[in-house]
Amino acid sequence: MKKLLLLSLFFIVTTSFYGQTTKAVAKTTKEKAIKETKKTTDKVTKDSKETVSKTTKDSKKTTEKATKDSKETVNKTTKETKKSADKVTKDAKSSIEKTTKPTTKEVKKETAKTIEKSKSGIKTADKVTGEYNGKKVYTGPQGGKYYINSNGNKTYIKQ
Repeated sequence: MKKLLLLSLFFIVTTSFYGQTTKAVAKTTKEKAIKETKKTTDKVTKDSKETVSKTTKDSKKTTEKATKDSKETVNKTTKETKKSADKVTKDAKSSIEKTTKPTTKEVKKETAKTIEKSKSGIKTADKVTGEYNGKKVYTGPQGGKYYINSNGNKTYIKQ
């Protein structure tokens, strides 16, 4: 580029000594225009190459970041899903245990019934429906009402 500039400058200087005014001025103006056009073209080409390079780098960075963020989101969502599934499983197990384990009150009632049945010597699956002369009244499977007397026998109540 410098050589071309020096050569053209030398050419301009030498033409002025020989007295060629009109043709030399026309040639130098044309050469200047060509040089300026070439410089502008080279600059635009260089700038466009830099812009393409920068855009490519930026798009690669953006793509890599988006990929990384999406992987992190997937990992986080997976962990949260596992935690919530574990919690649901744990809650389900505890609720099953609560429903299947008898409470202490229920155990005491069953124990009292068993003790009473063993004392009376009569095993019954009848329901307690009330009280008669201080004794529990049971209702049998066919609807008869009775109580257990002091001998351990059933005494039916007339209705």
